[in-house]
Amino acid sequence: MARAPLTALLMAEVISVTGNHATRLALPWFVLETTASAGQMSAVLATQMAAMAICGIPGGAFAARFTPRRVLQVSDLAQGMLIGLVPVLHAADALSFPALLVIVFLVGSFFAPYHAAQRVLLPSLVGDDQRALERANTLLVGAARSAALLGPAVAGVLIAWVGAAQVLVLDAVSFVVASLLVTLAVRHTGPAGGAPSKVFAGLLVLLRDRVLRPWTAGQCACEMAVQIVLAAIPVMAFLRYGGEASTAGVLLMLFGGGAVVGNVVVFMLLRRFTGTQLILAGCVLEPLALWVLAVDTRLVTLGVMLLLAGVFLGLLNGPGAAMQIERIPPGLRTQGTSAFVTVVLAAGAVGLAMSGPIAEILTPRTVFSIVAILYTAGCLLAVVATVRTT
Repeated sequence: MARAPLTALLMAEVISVTGNHATRLALPWFVLETTASAGQMSAVLATQMAAMAICGIPGGAFAARFTPRRVLQVSDLAQGMLIGLVPVLHAADALSFPALLVIVFLVGSFFAPYHAAQRVLLPSLVGDDQRALERANTLLVGAARSAALLGPAVAGVLIAWVGAAQVLVLDAVSFVVASLLVTLAVRHTGPAGGAPSKVFAGLLVLLRDRVLRPWTAGQCACEMAVQIVLAAIPVMAFLRYGGEASTAGVLLMLFGGGAVVGNVVVFMLLRRFTGTQLILAGCVLEPLALWVLAVDTRLVTLGVMLLLAGVFLGLLNGPGAAMQIERIPPGLRTQGTSAFVTVVLAAGAVGLAMSGPIAEILTPRTVFSIVAILYTAGCLLAVVATVRTT
């Protein structure tokens, strides 16, 4: 296992994802500060999500002509320059709202190719051994989860201290630092790239493979369920649990913190159990935690079950990502992973759109019943996919 390059990749992931999640808070806050318009803020968030969905599959096909290392370098550098452009144009009084939407769209367009390049790069760093791939993917997911928790917290403190525009400058610098880290520490390795295949080649791989087809469908259902939970918690905290923003913050932190702990636990469990065994365990334990909430929605139960759900999520993420990479032909891994990310994000966007209305109209017990049904269906499909690998 190439420890130094893998460590550099993990550090770059922490820096990049921290900057990414800080931007997700700083950019909407910047729009609110400068326009006082919640509608324009929503348009910015929707534009970034649309870019991820629209550009994911063609972006993966285009990125396949380059090495994964080059894709990571360019993606981080380009995102840093684009985000940095926002405060620069604002300071020059030259930032129109349409220009801001274009910048946000371009930033979002790099998401899927970047994510795919990371996964494609891992086999060249750790080898093709399944156990090594499972552990490396678990580390990568753990790094991303930790940074996802760190980013908004850091951004919130810094926004209050120096303002949203200055935080965007720091976010831009973080992306540049991540790009430099990959440049200096991760040597040229992985697929050499070449002429891109057909735009939908990656999607066809997911549809035709007997393992990837049910796995992808299952992950779509699970992502819908997760997005409903994450978006519904603030609404339920406001309407059903005392109306305190701190309640929503604690609940979200419990889920996110559980996910970080889960990846650490899985990394240790992989010394004794196979990835297949852990995926199957996750497919039982994760829905079980959600079904408890379909019965008991007291606040303390909600907190405990969200913590456990986060932990159990780790059983699926790292080993599942390794299984997915192994099934995709090496020459199509960038396209296949980009297609997977795009399809799952699209499903998550549907869950996100559903979450507000159902959390406002329905009781928490009914909301979690819907979530549990979705997640159980997703896990049943994941079981089918996992069993087909044995």
